[in-house]
Amino acid sequence: MDKRSLSERDICTKFITPAVAALLALTAACVEEEDAGEAIFTPEVIGTAALPLSESQEVALLADERTACVVDSYEIQVRCVNVEGAVVGVFGREGEGPGEFGGLGDLTRGEDGTVGVHDGDLGRFTIFEPSGSHVSEVMVAADYYEPFRSFGTVLSGVSLDIFAMLGGGNSGPLMTRFDVNVATGEILREEASPSGSWDVACGEVIYGIPDRGEGWVFMACEGHLIFVRDTGDATVLRAPTYLAELPDERDVARREEFFMSFNRMNGFPASQGVEELLEEYRATPKDYRLGTEHQLVDAANRYWVATQRDTHDWSYLDVYENAEYVGSVKVRDRLRGFDLLGSTLVALVERQVGADDADGIPDRALDWYGLADLGLGR
Repeated sequence: MDKRSLSERDICTKFITPAVAALLALTAACVEEEDAGEAIFTPEVIGTAALPLSESQEVALLADERTACVVDSYEIQVRCVNVEGAVVGVFGREGEGPGEFGGLGDLTRGEDGTVGVHDGDLGRFTIFEPSGSHVSEVMVAADYYEPFRSFGTVLSGVSLDIFAMLGGGNSGPLMTRFDVNVATGEILREEASPSGSWDVACGEVIYGIPDRGEGWVFMACEGHLIFVRDTGDATVLRAPTYLAELPDERDVARREEFFMSFNRMNGFPASQGVEELLEEYRATPKDYRLGTEHQLVDAANRYWVATQRDTHDWSYLDVYENAEYVGSVKVRDRLRGFDLLGSTLVALVERQVGADDADGIPDRALDWYGLADLGLGR
């Protein structure tokens, strides 16, 4: 086992909701006091794999729960590794031919053990074996399409209203769900997301995903979440763990690189206007969520969201069930992305810079966690 694996699992709580109580009944973990209204679940690390540097935060845990794939943005490749830390396959390059990418976007797992790559630049979805063998490809007609975490004969996802997400307003739904036939590209389902006069004080709904039924979960501003049932009834709550923390210097350094990369891509001097943007960023509390893509609904219809809370030695994923906060899953290091299947959680992280890191750049890795003993698995 990795030397930084936890020797025992702990669940810390001070205020136990019915959903938390049900989970505690499934575990033999100790119970200690934490912040009011909060339960901390700390799973055991069961494997780890080192990764090269990349700007992408995509990760897909494959059907065997032992293999996971990430995007190497600098080489325009997909890299698949296993729980023992071995490289299973590295594939792809820039281009428009079979197995090539105009730009790497979203990763998603196939139910048969494959991995799917959605290339937004080419409007194409390609399926690979994790070794890199090319299986098939299909064009996806929806603009700004983001597929869900898994696919079979049908690829499901949402198409975004980018103009509305950037604050330009919209005359229709914020997003539309599309189901696409993986073999033919035929659109089998097109369904607008619900909208409503939800009582959110700050007034801004950002993004949403469907649940396992006919409901949706929406992210909103300042730590608010909106759970919409298939009946149209909605529950609005503010995440009990939302702290409105200001960015730290590591956050600022990452944002500075983002601004400079954006300038370079658009032909401007790298530093143009960056200091003014960073001044505003430093003074603005961080969002509750890590990013719009860092959320999922598991097989038990629980909603998981990666948060920006702390993200130093530890990071946190908040879990909700039936529109009720269950608790937070605590993982080591600085979380950049995650995926979940069955009883396994995989976390894409940046390690803390140590004394032996001569380059001063955080190393990247994947950590596998076992959830079965916490009652958060299947």
